[in-house]
Amino acid sequence: MPGVLPNSDSSPRPTRRERGISAVQQVYDGIRDPIIDLSLPPGSTISTSEVAAEFGVSQTPVREALLRLSDEGLVDIFPQSRTLVSLIDVQHAREVHFLRLSVEIEVVRTLARAIADEGMAELKAWIERQITELNAGNQTAFKLADNSFHEDMFRLAGVRGLTRLIDTRRGHYDRIRGLYLMEQERRVVVVEEHQAIIAALEARDEAAAEAAVRQHLGKSLAIVDEIRERHLGFFL
Repeated sequence: MPGVLPNSDSSPRPTRRERGISAVQQVYDGIRDPIIDLSLPPGSTISTSEVAAEFGVSQTPVREALLRLSDEGLVDIFPQSRTLVSLIDVQHAREVHFLRLSVEIEVVRTLARAIADEGMAELKAWIERQITELNAGNQTAFKLADNSFHEDMFRLAGVRGLTRLIDTRRGHYDRIRGLYLMEQERRVVVVEEHQAIIAALEARDEAAAEAAVRQHLGKSLAIVDEIRERHLGFFL
């Protein structure tokens, strides 16, 4: 596929500046997204000059974007040499999972006590979107709907800002989850688990909501050794 940054099969990415978005932010998003969805695999080389040419910017915003990605552990910068997409760090993923699970348990407990019918309808709409993308076989769009389901739970619980905090640290975790979701039957299970969360919220059952979240969020790391065996070159 032409270009430094590969496009996903469902959502082509622009390779020019967009109005209202800084050059650094657009380059950051343009590199980070394919890293997370694995179209830019671990170990890939990123050329500062080629990225600058693709986005029509100088190398300065590219370097700034790469520094941000380095802070997140998603790229390894070797000064005066090269920049590589980092290999997946399982320990880092486990730590982020611990953080996310702790927060999301409190989120669903809060929602079980207080979610309004309108909020419930919004969450159900994301599940319907997932089912649509599942039937279409669109893995990328499925994962976007998956993320949006969880982001809306945070928003409805009044802690939307925590999603941004977690997002800056979850790159390794998300790449493992992406590998996990490559199999269709696992995406089916994700939909079923989201439905279980909704059922618990509708029942106003905090304990059941917590149990459903624990069941849901632990799947990919529970079989991470199997995933690593299938993708040895992707992991530290």
